[in-house]
This record gives sequence, structure tokens and C-alpha cells, in this order.
Amino acid sequence: MSVLDTWREEMRRLIPRGFLRRDQGDGLFVSDYPRHGGEAPVSDALREAGFTVEIRDGLAYVDGALKKYLDLAGGLRDTEVPLTEECFWLRSLALHLQKTGADPCPDNLYLIRLTLKALDTGDLPGLERLLPPAVAEAQRKHIPLPKAAGQLIIYAIENPKGAH
Repeated sequence: MSVLDTWREEMRRLIPRGFLRRDQGDGLFVSDYPRHGGEAPVSDALREAGFTVEIRDGLAYVDGALKKYLDLAGGLRDTEVPLTEECFWLRSLALHLQKTGADPCPDNLYLIRLTLKALDTGDLPGLERLLPPAVAEAQRKHIPLPKAAGQLIIYAIENPKGAH
């Protein structure tokens, strides 16, 4: 079970018609519910549940609001994982983020979102390629690195069935 499954199930209950998919762009989820009528009530219900909604070209781009990410981070715990050859650099980065990272904030949500989306697909090697450059760029811009990203990665490593 993916960490995102809880959010996905919550949104699915609020979206009566249309698809709900992981966004392939910068967002977290995308849905075509605006094309099926009742856009305003569904969007309002999603916002009340703690999600952000942006409508563009008949599609709704849905993400967690900052509080939703803070709640997610509050439910994570620090854990040690052994550094093995499999995804060594990702494990090292995850431990570093877990030990030195900050709480979610508007500036670092994109790093958590990138982590969540890769873990949702079970693509640890892909995350190992994508996350280090994103972290380096955040450091250059003096963006606080998110502790939650490290905790999510470690959770996925500890619970491989939970990463898919």
C-alpha cells in the first residue's frame, strides 16, 4: 500500500465521476471531474478536506494543502535503515534528510511531492536519479530540505510492499 493511497481513497470518495490519476507534471493528482458537471461542489468538498484544486482546460489538478502535508509528516517516524548496496545513495540521502531536514513548508513541498510520486510507483532507482539533483538545487536556493522526504523513503525501504 502506497502512502498516497489514503489521500487517493479520500479524494475518490469526493469525486463522483471521472478519473483520478497521479499527475505526470508538477502536481500530485489530476482528474477530469470538471468535464462531468458539478465542478464547484466537488472542488469545494476537496478544499474542505484539505486539498488544493486548480482547474485548467477542463481538468482539476489536486494536491494536498500545506496542513495536509504537515499532518502526513506528523505521522512519520525516524528510523534507521542499513546502508546496503541497493540504492545506497538514496538510503544515505534519506538518512541525511531525516536527521537534518525541516518540516514541510510551501517552498519544499515539491521535494516531498517528487518523493511521493516516485514511491507511489515503486520506483526507488528512479527516485535515486531524480532526488539528488533536486535536493542540490534546493540547497543552492537556500530552501529548507524536507525531513518528511527522508522519512517517506525509509518507510518505503522498510515496507517494500508499502511502496507500491
